[in-house]
Amino acid sequence: MLSIGLMSGTSMDGIDAALIDTDGEAEINDRLGQLHIPYHPCFTILLKATEWAIRKNKGDLEKASLNYQQSLYDYLEDELHLLPLALNDKIEELNAYLFAHSDSNQKINLAMVIKHSTDLHGQAVQALLQSTRYQAQQIDVVGYHGQTMFHQPLINKSIIIGDGQALANQIGITVVNDFRRLDMAAGGQGAPLAPLYHQALAKRDKKIPAAIINCGGIANITLVNSEADSDLIAFDTGPGNGLLDRLVRHRTHGTEHMDKNGHYGLKGHVHDEVLKALFAKSILRAGENYFALPPPKSLDIGELTLIPELAMLTLEDACATLEAFTAASIVTSVIQLNIDLPRYWVLVGGGWHNPVIYNELKCRLIEKCGIDTSIVKADEMGWNSQAMEAQIFAYLAVRSLQKKPLSLPGTTGVSKPHSGGQAFLPNRLATQ
Repeated sequence: MLSIGLMSGTSMDGIDAALIDTDGEAEINDRLGQLHIPYHPCFTILLKATEWAIRKNKGDLEKASLNYQQSLYDYLEDELHLLPLALNDKIEELNAYLFAHSDSNQKINLAMVIKHSTDLHGQAVQALLQSTRYQAQQIDVVGYHGQTMFHQPLINKSIIIGDGQALANQIGITVVNDFRRLDMAAGGQGAPLAPLYHQALAKRDKKIPAAIINCGGIANITLVNSEADSDLIAFDTGPGNGLLDRLVRHRTHGTEHMDKNGHYGLKGHVHDEVLKALFAKSILRAGENYFALPPPKSLDIGELTLIPELAMLTLEDACATLEAFTAASIVTSVIQLNIDLPRYWVLVGGGWHNPVIYNELKCRLIEKCGIDTSIVKADEMGWNSQAMEAQIFAYLAVRSLQKKPLSLPGTTGVSKPHSGGQAFLPNRLATQ
């Protein structure tokens, strides 16, 4: 089946779209086309403010919508530290941006942000079709993740914005989204959802056993120990770029959103005492240290805390220490499993573009696993790191239509293998 996947990650910097052909098992042609559409900086701010508003209202979308204007002001003031004059200028800029892309004359509101997000995903599909020269009627399904705003499995709540029906109508293709709800209703964490695709690639390319480490806002690992689904282990290890991005936004008053190419971290030094403090108190869940919890487990980026000790460091040293923390938390989480470690370690996700995180991980893995450990970026294996997250949801959309499992006991903690997703037919098909 020909399937398009769409993904906008926790960095909220744009949309990845990818086209694959798959049978929903290990037959995958993942080189049919891909693209990345960056968001305008104004829309990244609006998405981050939306995330902030929903978190402040503990996942209550209705309350977040009612208080959205005030939440936007609070986000710009409290998170980006804008002074009144700059804050008012930014509000005018955000209004001008959204009005230019909306048919509404209302003040900025949550519904406008959701609609614009959905519209941009539709534009990504159309751009991908144009670049690959496929027609909409040739595509069987689109897997549309949506934008995660709140994920708290302990209270059985995950808020992901995006309108599947509106997208299906816009592009004229069946859309599958809402991938996490059924897993969580069955007692699962709702994440991570990447493992079955990782396993399928490892099967296809005969790279088993293998560990696939994804570094996005959150870092997660898939341990493919055999071809059997029952042997699959996956969980969120801790921060990827999430804390680092937040630190850079704070220190630069929102003018920068990441430590691009390790610009700051390469000039800094790791502070071991602060690193220890990060392990001790940066991710506490109901009084428990996340790193002490056994898998399966998953994280919401809002659970990550910039501890006070970081404020005592220069920007360069704080970045270097957080980058070391990402790498160290990945390695420590795997070592704690007390299992035979695989030889192949495959790195996927945008976080590995940061050379500080990459070098920290490589040094720590070799120290623990030995010099013969094979650590490669996905692209070096013939996989597609940039498009991987989008490909995952293209793959899961096919499996959803086939009623095959999307999650397993070893990946989300669900009691038995579980399918998921909701399909939306475009109006032209729904009325036939």
